[in-house]
Amino acid sequence: MANRTFYPSLSYGSSRVYLEFTFLTNNTSTPLLTTLDGAGIDTVLSFNRTGAGVIVVTLKDSFTKVIRASAELDDTANDGAYATVGNVTNEGTNSGIAFTIRTRATAGTLTDYAARKCSVGLVLKNGNWGVK
Repeated sequence: MANRTFYPSLSYGSSRVYLEFTFLTNNTSTPLLTTLDGAGIDTVLSFNRTGAGVIVVTLKDSFTKVIRASAELDDTANDGAYATVGNVTNEGTNSGIAFTIRTRATAGTLTDYAARKCSVGLVLKNGNWGVK
């Protein structure tokens, strides 16, 4: 299991964990874990492409809450491609946090891309300090 306290908070708020990583999209196949770079190398358990432009990411560790999640798709092709994050599950359980990244064309259509860098940023809460 990855060390979920390895990336300590440097801003206001107790028990915050910041996680940032990149990976390469893999067209109509599931992205490869070998393309991970950044903190996610020890934190991402799996990728699973479930449909056109839909990638489910599962983390190795559990966290109390996802405070912020974002994904960006490189736009080196200057075609307006972008990524969104949604469907966060397993908050506050013993299972690893899971979330869905959707890669889209300019018009919003779910689209598979080959070898485009997707950058992911998460702010996670690691504990119940301050919960009423």
